[in-house]
Order: sequence, then C-alpha cells, then structure tokens
Amino acid sequence: MNALMDATGSAWQMAIPVIINLLVALCLFLLVFVISRLLSLAFIKLLTMVGLDDLASKAGFKNVLLKGGVKQTTSQLLADGLYWSTIFIGTIAVAEYFQLAIGPVLVRFISFVGLVFLASIILGIGVLVATLISGIVRVLAANFGIESAGTISKVVFYLIVVIAFLVVLEQFGIRRESFMPQLGVIIGAVGLAAAIAFGLGCKDMAADFFYGIFKGK
Repeated sequence: MNALMDATGSAWQMAIPVIINLLVALCLFLLVFVISRLLSLAFIKLLTMVGLDDLASKAGFKNVLLKGGVKQTTSQLLADGLYWSTIFIGTIAVAEYFQLAIGPVLVRFISFVGLVFLASIILGIGVLVATLISGIVRVLAANFGIESAGTISKVVFYLIVVIAFLVVLEQFGIRRESFMPQLGVIIGAVGLAAAIAFGLGCKDMAADFFYGIFKGK
C-alpha cells in the first residue's frame, strides 16, 4: 500500500508541472488571440478614418478584388494580415518561452510556402505564355488558310501548360521519369478504349467528332 501511495505521489509530482505549463500556455495563447483581435480592430478603424477604402475604390482595386471573388474591403484585408501576423509572431514567442524546438519546423514551413509561391508564379507564367503563343499560332494558321486553326492553337496551349506543370512538379522534387511510364500506359489505355468504341459502331459519330475538331468547332 505504501508503495502504491509513493508511486501515486511521484506521478502527481511529475504531472503537476506539466499541467501548470499547459494552463500557462493556454492563457498565453488566449492573450495572443485577444491582442491580435484588438490590434486588427484598431487598424481597421485607423484605415477607415484615413479613407483607404475610398482611395482603393477610385484606383480600381476594389473591382479587382470583386472579380477575384473577394468581398472584403481593402482595410479588412490589411487588418486580417495584421491579425494573422500577430498570431504567428505570438505563437513563436510562446513556443520559444517554453523552449520548444520550433525553429526547424518554422524553417521547413517557410521553405514550403516559398516553394508553393514559386510554383504558382511558374504556372501563372506558363499559362500566360501559352495564351500568347496559342493566339499567335491561331492568327498565323488562319492567315495561311488552315481550317483547323482553332484546334491547333488549343493543342499548343495545353502543351505549354503541361510543360509548365511538369516544371512545377520538378520544383517539388517529383521527377518526370517517376510517372511518365504510368502516364503513357493511361494514355495508351484511353486511346485503345476509344478506338474499340469507335470501331464497334460509332463510326459516324467519330467522323462527326473529328470533323468538328479539325474545323475548330
């Protein structure tokens, strides 16, 4: 019985500091959230007082946000940025206070965010270049009297987008050699299935389909 009591007392002695640290951490995190919210509200009022939303509306920035599906005002967006930045900094400060190894995790997170941002830029540039080149190809093909100019331009567009996508995958460490055999099998299977389907009784539909494609419809 004494051994059981001693074990229970030792367990409580080990658990009490952990519980206290958890309670302190929860209080600190709650304080971080409250401070972040108060700062964001004060920042919104300050930006509203200086008329930032009116300036953004006159500059056309509000219309850009609406086209992108963003219904928040410029002041609200900036205040949200301040809110999450404060939470981020406060979380790091709390973790450092408790001597948690957050440094390596933070470095990996920032590296991943930077990689995603770089991939987005590459893909966006790829789509832009694809749109430009496909437009040029369509104009040239139409001037040369090629009836399937629209189809050719679409093929060029998607080809460039696929190349940009492959470059993005390489940025994430996914080599083309790792999935190209599987991609070839999938394309071959789809082509074989389409050939069998057309050959079994869809010849007229296939003729109309390819006629529409080469006419650019």
